[in-house]
Amino acid sequence: MTEAQQRLADVRAAIKDILEKGQSVRKDGRELRRADLDSLRALEAQYGRDVAAEQLARRGARNRIGYLRI
Repeated sequence: MTEAQQRLADVRAAIKDILEKGQSVRKDGRELRRADLDSLRALEAQYGRDVAAEQLARRGARNRIGYLRI
């Protein structure tokens, strides 16, 4: 797993935790506040683009533009 794929997996796990367990947790008078969901969604989109770019580079993506002669 590449670093970008790992970051994407970590962000998705954090989003899943927020959706399942809530934004903040209070226990024994202490409060744990998780990262903001909007910022995690932005990171997810960014890391998704990074992973896609890595995959294209690994496959040796070619330029598919064709030039016609007149």
